[in-house]
Amino acid sequence: MIVDSHVHYGNSFWGNFSPKYLLDVIGANVDYAICSNLEGIATPKTEEECNLDMIKVSKKYPKLKPLAVCQAERTSDNKVMRNLLEKYPEFVGLKIHPECIKLPANDDKYDKYLSLAREFKKPCLYHSGHIKSRFSSPKLIYEKAKQFPDVPIVLGHLSTGPKESHIQAIEILLDSIATSSANLYVDVSWIDFAYEKLNETMEDTLLLIEKLKNTPQGDFTHKIMWASDAPVGEFNQQKGLYARNLEVFKKRVLEKFGDEDLLENLLSKNAMKLYGFFDL
Repeated sequence: MIVDSHVHYGNSFWGNFSPKYLLDVIGANVDYAICSNLEGIATPKTEEECNLDMIKVSKKYPKLKPLAVCQAERTSDNKVMRNLLEKYPEFVGLKIHPECIKLPANDDKYDKYLSLAREFKKPCLYHSGHIKSRFSSPKLIYEKAKQFPDVPIVLGHLSTGPKESHIQAIEILLDSIATSSANLYVDVSWIDFAYEKLNETMEDTLLLIEKLKNTPQGDFTHKIMWASDAPVGEFNQQKGLYARNLEVFKKRVLEKFGDEDLLENLLSKNAMKLYGFFDL
């Protein structure tokens, strides 16, 4: 089984992507995908509208497991999101995109959502940007995560930017493990992409896996999930290149670690355990 732990559909400045388009890109080899509606980010649609549409889409296409997009910059309370989580337990988590909504990830306006995540036992998938980003730096996400140490928070993309940004984000993950100060996870989308081409050495992704596999506290690779971010980016809009990305990941992980169980966990079991959708 394979789970893509970070995908989207919807009409946005990245493009107009229907659910059918997304499903065609990811193909038959992917069994499930953790999905959010791009129309909940930087568009006029309300939090309720975009997330009700996500539920409608997930019912029509059961392969897509829904995330509820949080509009923290617009809302004064969490009443809408609370109602959505109460009425639709099929939401597997929350999606937060500090970069697009131009609200620093450590802002108190996120607290109302993280409190709900804690109450409803839902993980939060963050867009994690360049280490120097004033909105979505992993440093800012970590700062907020430490205020909610019982809420699983996923650093989507680890971080954007060059190797130096990735290294610092890995150090943040290691610190969270060493200090038990936050419950951070990570997905590998975009880590080894460069100018829309896959870096087949997968150097930074393998470094991430190696570091979390060999922490002083033990093996923490259960915190890593394979993901694509499809269909954002030209690379993720081509079925053949998407499939190539997945095959390179499998090949390089097995070459480096020689561990089929590790690969299975990275490709499916870690995401399924975190998001708990196998119970729905």
